[in-house]
Order: sequence, then C-alpha cells, then structure tokens
Amino acid sequence: MFYKNNSGPVFRALLAGTLDRAAAEDATAEAFARAFAHWHTVADHPNPRAWVLRVAWNYHHSMWRAWDSRRVPDPPPATPPAAEQWVDPDLVAAIACLPYGQREVLVLVALGELTPTETAKILGKAASTVRGQLSRARATLRHLLGGEPQHRQGESHDD
Repeated sequence: MFYKNNSGPVFRALLAGTLDRAAAEDATAEAFARAFAHWHTVADHPNPRAWVLRVAWNYHHSMWRAWDSRRVPDPPPATPPAAEQWVDPDLVAAIACLPYGQREVLVLVALGELTPTETAKILGKAASTVRGQLSRARATLRHLLGGEPQHRQGESHDD
C-alpha cells in the first residue's frame, strides 16, 4: 500500500525536478527498493514519503556526480519532458527555466508534498534558504506564466 499510495507523487516530484523521465524512474525505483529493504526503519519514520524522496534525490545526485567527471555543481538545463496527462505543458516549460536549486525546492514542496522544513532536511540546507528559494521560484513562475510581475531584488513581497 505504501508504494501504491506514494510512488506517483515521488515520481512526479523527481520528473519535475530532473526533467528526465529515465532518471526519475530510476531514482524512484531505487528509493522504493531501499525503502522495502529497510522497511523496519522506514515504517517507524515520522514521514516515510520524505524518507523515500530524500533517498531518491540523493541517488539521482550521486548518479549525476558519477557520470560527470568534471563535478559540475548543477546539471545543465534540460528540455522539458513530453507533456504528461497530469501537468500543464506551460507549467513544465516554466519550471524548466528555474535555476536547479529553486526547481528542486519547488518540486519537493509542491509535488512531493513536503514542508519547507522537511525539504531543508532532505537537501541538507537551512530552512530559511529553502523558504527563500521557494519564494523566488514561485515569483519567477508567476512572472513566466503571465501572473504578477517578477519582483526586483531588494523588494519585499509576501509568500
């Protein structure tokens, strides 16, 4: 039941974050395989889905680092994946325009259904950093999708 109820949201978060269907499928499968191998620990975790998402992100990042011998800190911008039934293609294109860190935070919160605090723990960042990246990501998306104008640096805004 855990897999049935959580594999879709985990996969969608990874797909939106990586913009690579194969990478998202691999990371999701690996994370759930590890969850089942360690189910006695995962079942007692306060948020098992967060545990799986953390494992999936870590797996994706370790595979990227192994593949890229130059140790580039962020993967290069990818083209959006083919439109899925569950998402607006304009939204996918806008998410693809976000810097990697903002995209990662946005998808973990919006699609992974995690809080900024949980996301910060997964990514090993300060919660204030995650909230700032999330705020900037949302402002950029609003701008790209024809909503309110993007705020200039130094201007305050609510999020």
